[in-house]
Amino acid sequence: MNSNKEKYGPLFIFLSAFLWSLSGIFTKSVAWNGVCLATLRGVIAFIAAGFLLHWKKIELNRVKILCAICYFVQGVLFMCANKYTTAGNATVLQNMSPLYIILMNAVINKKAPKKDELLVCGLLFIGVGLAFAGNLGGGAALGNIFAMLSALFYAGVYFFSKQDGAEPLESLLLGNACYLFLIPFLVTNQTVLHTSLQDWMFLLIFAFLSGFGAWYCFSIGIKYASALQASFIALAEPVMAPMWTFIFLHEKISSLSLIGFVIVIVTLLVYNIRTAKEKHNQQVNNK
Repeated sequence: MNSNKEKYGPLFIFLSAFLWSLSGIFTKSVAWNGVCLATLRGVIAFIAAGFLLHWKKIELNRVKILCAICYFVQGVLFMCANKYTTAGNATVLQNMSPLYIILMNAVINKKAPKKDELLVCGLLFIGVGLAFAGNLGGGAALGNIFAMLSALFYAGVYFFSKQDGAEPLESLLLGNACYLFLIPFLVTNQTVLHTSLQDWMFLLIFAFLSGFGAWYCFSIGIKYASALQASFIALAEPVMAPMWTFIFLHEKISSLSLIGFVIVIVTLLVYNIRTAKEKHNQQVNNK
């Protein structure tokens, strides 16, 4: 049974990436601000996760709490990023999380980065810098900053989900419980109060798919994939997100940002392939 779960773990990570990639379409199709969008999504995810866990009592520990905080903060920041910058920039900049994971391993786990990891860090900085510089008009710079900060907490979700004592689904419930404190901002917002029935249906579908569906798939997949492997599989998101907004909303990407996207995605893809080959060779040698 465990071997089957390990086999399908990466598939669940991919499904979560697909559902996350739809966020740009939803966030840019309604007039709500990022905090209100994140709150609706978080409250629905909290209710769904609660039923899934049968509202059982959660035994708190440091790892679960830290992971929950990362769930919450990255969600708010990412929704805000999508409102200010392009879907491509928001997702690509957020998916620089492997860089933060490498740094977390070095600082927290005292695991010195390898030479190829340092090379990855350097290329990521270049790619992210180009993506950032390619979209600075209006409030895009602020959106880029939100996305980069979101990446830090996104990396925290991956990192703490692999620590002893972690339980991703419980942390998902705890993290989304934080949104309950933001409900007053949601129900008093004038834009929210004047939302049409059609937009409400649209938003509820979005909130369930990206708020609960994506994170539920992630909470299953992360148990059977390494933090780096999972973050690399999730690279499908920055590839798909700008594609959806270009097709359905005609959102364009600057040439400079596109170059940055390619550098980030290709760098992580090559590194992922090399890591997978090394892991396979080690398993063969250990037999």
